[in-house]
Amino acid sequence: MKVSQNLKHVMKPIGQARGLPNEHYTTWGSFNLEKEKLLFSQWTGVGVASEVPEIGDAKPIYFLKMPLLIIRDKNSQVRVFQNTCRHRGMILVEKDCKIEGAIRCPYHSWCYSTEGELITT
Repeated sequence: MKVSQNLKHVMKPIGQARGLPNEHYTTWGSFNLEKEKLLFSQWTGVGVASEVPEIGDAKPIYFLKMPLLIIRDKNSQVRVFQNTCRHRGMILVEKDCKIEGAIRCPYHSWCYSTEGELITT
């Protein structure tokens, strides 16, 4: 049974409504539906600015199994990027650190600015 068919019981008037079916909490289909509708269709909070208080501070995190990098750029703006090199998908930053200059990929040394631009290959 499709997830959307199961949800029709939740949307009934309160006297007739039933809770979410068990599979809603345990299936990948439900997880992917919620991910797309609730998280990927709009802004989502993944951290707070105080986690990167100074220029160059970088904090790697995972959000829904996606590696992200929170960083305070040289203009003191907080940014979030995928924490992977676009060349071979290598993780760029493994642990909290201070970025001095560029973000350098440990595999083939591709470099990115703290604004997310590819600056050297």
